[in-house]
Amino acid sequence: MEEMRRKCPICRATLPPSKEMAEKLLTLRAEKQELEADNNTYSSEYERICFFLEEAERKIGADWDGVTVLQDKNDEPAVAMPDYIDKATRRGDCS
Repeated sequence: MEEMRRKCPICRATLPPSKEMAEKLLTLRAEKQELEADNNTYSSEYERICFFLEEAERKIGADWDGVTVLQDKNDEPAVAMPDYIDKATRRGDCS
């Protein structure tokens, strides 16, 4: 059933995630990595993030390229930030 929602009803091609879904996935990945870096993998917060991350990854699918997202309603191209840029920004390494 989840797979059917990710397919185009006309051509049955796999649809990329929405911008919001992609941002949520990337945020959860960053939060998980931050907790792991702090060696905080036994907390309830870590378990919660892992749960939501697994759910987001299941919804988006393993075949997502990490960049392509659906366009916004205002027809401006949607942009998803690649993981390496998000990580560098969080570390303060923006050079």
